[in-house]
Amino acid sequence: MKSKKRVIPFIITVMLMVSNMNLAYAQNDANLAVKDLIDNYNKRLEVIQQLNNQEEQIQGQLSTINRQIYEYDQLVSELQPDIDKITMKMQSIQINISNTEKNIDYRNQLLKNRLNNMYTSGNLSVSFIEVLLGSTDFGDFINRVSMLTMVIKSDKQLIEVMSQDKVNLTKLKDELDQQQSLLLAQRNTLSSAKAAQEEKINQRIALLDQLQKKSQAEVDTAHKVEEDLSSIDDKLTPEVEAQLNAVLQNKVWSDGFWDWPVPSSHMITSDFGPRVQEFHAGIDIGAPIGTSIVAVDNGIVLYAGKANGFGNWVVIKHSNGLMSVYGHMFGAGIYVSVGQEVKLGQTIAVVGNDGQSTGPHLHFAVATGITGNKMNYIDPRPYLDNKKL
Repeated sequence: MKSKKRVIPFIITVMLMVSNMNLAYAQNDANLAVKDLIDNYNKRLEVIQQLNNQEEQIQGQLSTINRQIYEYDQLVSELQPDIDKITMKMQSIQINISNTEKNIDYRNQLLKNRLNNMYTSGNLSVSFIEVLLGSTDFGDFINRVSMLTMVIKSDKQLIEVMSQDKVNLTKLKDELDQQQSLLLAQRNTLSSAKAAQEEKINQRIALLDQLQKKSQAEVDTAHKVEEDLSSIDDKLTPEVEAQLNAVLQNKVWSDGFWDWPVPSSHMITSDFGPRVQEFHAGIDIGAPIGTSIVAVDNGIVLYAGKANGFGNWVVIKHSNGLMSVYGHMFGAGIYVSVGQEVKLGQTIAVVGNDGQSTGPHLHFAVATGITGNKMNYIDPRPYLDNKKL
């Protein structure tokens, strides 16, 4: 009986030990699982950052290439007036050459007729022979011979002068033709260089699209891991608990979509690209004064206030490294301040007509960064087509 009483506490003790071991193993498994999730999440964030860096690099290249294309267009524009001027000169000279040739042919035919009429009257009323035979005396005959000789000599001299004029005109035309060929060759070289740069843009846009899709896939996966981490309710060791809390503070906080900056107006009054004697590095969205302007994505306000050309502007830095730029607002029409965190769709200002503006509108632009005191602008349109970044 006593032995039975001793066995029971022993069994209970063993069961408690086994239970505690199971709990320890379970807690250890939970810790390992959470650590794996944290490692996976951190790796995703690293990949996302690497992809964002590559995107920024490509966007910087696109900005440089766009600027080069603009410069090529400017050079072609500067060449065109010279080409047109030379072309008009060549056309005028060609007309003069044609008229000179006609005059030479006419004078040649006239000379032939006169020489022919020295022997026959032909269809003319009085032939050269008749003129000579009509002389009253030998002196008159000599005078008439001299007169006819002078007429023929004058015709020949006139033909020679016109022939020389034709030679000079032809030489000038050839010189202009060489100048025109040189200018056209320069224009073709610039056009070929522009086409090559445009092909580079197409290649980089395709690569950028691939990177953005890959980045979005990583963001989606990271969001899923965030959800898994946020739902963990197992009891963890203090060390793992601290790691979990730290990693949950570092969330991917942009969903990859940009809003249209002026929700009530999609009227583009001036597009991105060359414009008269300048390069328009954004798009102008026409809207009445006081129309709401919203942040295209979550971000931090870098600038808000006076700006050359814009009158006033707002610049927001986003999580992917890009900056959205809003211009031509009045000072009282800006509702955010430097350092403020803004959310996608939040009203940040209203449309104005300040600075170098020809009417109420929002100048919207996208920049990859700042070099010196200049923004590195890129085409904003791909980001406003609701494509994932």
